Amino acid sequence: MVQHVPRRPLSVPVKNPNFPKDLPIIGLGCSSFSHFFWSEEELRQAGGSNQWKPDSMDRCHVYVQEWIQTIHYAIDTCGITLLDTAPWYGHGTSEMVLGWAFEELFEKKPNLRKTLTINTKVGRYEEDPKKQFDFSYDTTILSVERSLRRMNLEYIDILQLHDPEFSPSLKVLLEGAIPAMIECRKRGLCKSLGITGYPLETQHQIICATVEKFGEKVFDQALTYCHYNIHDTSLFSLPLEDGRTYADFTFSNDMNLMAAAPLSMGLLTHNEHPTWHPASDALKEACKKAAKICEEGGVNISSLAIRVALSNLRISCTILGMKNIEQVKIAAETAKKFDNLRATKQEDGAEFLKSILQTNEYEIWMKLSNKENGPFSSVWRDGTFRWDGVKDAKAFWKQLPDVTTEDWQIR
Repeated sequence: MVQHVPRRPLSVPVKNPNFPKDLPIIGLGCSSFSHFFWSEEELRQAGGSNQWKPDSMDRCHVYVQEWIQTIHYAIDTCGITLLDTAPWYGHGTSEMVLGWAFEELFEKKPNLRKTLTINTKVGRYEEDPKKQFDFSYDTTILSVERSLRRMNLEYIDILQLHDPEFSPSLKVLLEGAIPAMIECRKRGLCKSLGITGYPLETQHQIICATVEKFGEKVFDQALTYCHYNIHDTSLFSLPLEDGRTYADFTFSNDMNLMAAAPLSMGLLTHNEHPTWHPASDALKEACKKAAKICEEGGVNISSLAIRVALSNLRISCTILGMKNIEQVKIAAETAKKFDNLRATKQEDGAEFLKSILQTNEYEIWMKLSNKENGPFSSVWRDGTFRWDGVKDAKAFWKQLPDVTTEDWQIR
């Protein structure tokens, strides 16, 4: 029988009294409640893209019902009380599915809402490049109001600035989206504010700029993705402009720290890598070698990657995208291994991992983490263990030459 996943204190105490005091060590990433990760053939069999828009999606469709039951199972059976979504996920379908799931749950358990942490985002929206990013004040307010309607909620727990590295300028953020987010918090549309994106350097830059402009800390939480996994630990190891790591920077600013995508968006699996993945060919090849080493040693690389991610006690919650009950069940069973386990500040991370992993898993982990001749040794040496998120943002805006952009992002 699956028990509730363990909970973990925040990375640091957050001064906002409306912020949760602890979180489940895994959160439900809700991007899977959409057609985002389907093949063209899967989408065709499901009726085509027009059937999977917020206004046309069928609540009774077998896929939608499976997603709703997955949400119910994650909350009721596994105690996964943090759910992370965005208007970008399915261009609204993820929020719609959550709303249908909440409607059924709250009808049965009216007091359940106060036990949940429901997060969404602003800034990234439609598939059309011309409508994909909008960090203006008015659009941000309207987006929050629309998210509340879609999810049948009176408030959002943590409203997050989504992929701000794609903003055409820093000024747009400081005069548009961020003041609008502050206004939403004042109006009670959300309780707390967060920031999420890929380039750590750019997030650091934005947080510093907000403190300078508004005279106080604006964000209560930082969510990063693909920066704490088997091939990339830069969240805790890469010095930023001020010499501190991004983790240390957030802690010194009383911000809770969360991480997402411990499987590196599909690289750390035994499946074919997604064709859209921004990683270099060298990193993709290194991940394939790591998967082969795991397979030969009788270890599932995805399970190992999740345990490695959860082993850092300074990350309060790690968000996993899970599309069905089976995936939730596997993740919850993995998380249970951390129940009643505590590492002291003096205890070496490798020793803590050793207490969690089985003997063969730990042996495989040591092979993968070997800096001299492990599968990732070359990408660690040449820096291609991560990709250039700012470069990706600049490439995006080249599609729209009529849009005025600035070269503002620190990288």
